[in-house]
Amino acid sequence: MKGKKEFNKTIRFMGLGTLLATAIGLGAIGGRKLDDVFGLEKPLATACGAFLGLSAGMWTIINNLKKN
Repeated sequence: MKGKKEFNKTIRFMGLGTLLATAIGLGAIGGRKLDDVFGLEKPLATACGAFLGLSAGMWTIINNLKKN
């Protein structure tokens, strides 16, 4: 039974890592599109989007870890 609990924890943490990577990626993609729409030469919106994605992902992970 102990092996199954360890496996479940591993899968759970892999899911949290995937969630964080997805949040950062979606934020960066959204920021890139905004850079293109507004014609910005420097990727300011991309950086802001990636940072917002990081913040949202970390917030979700922290809340998820607090629950369990």
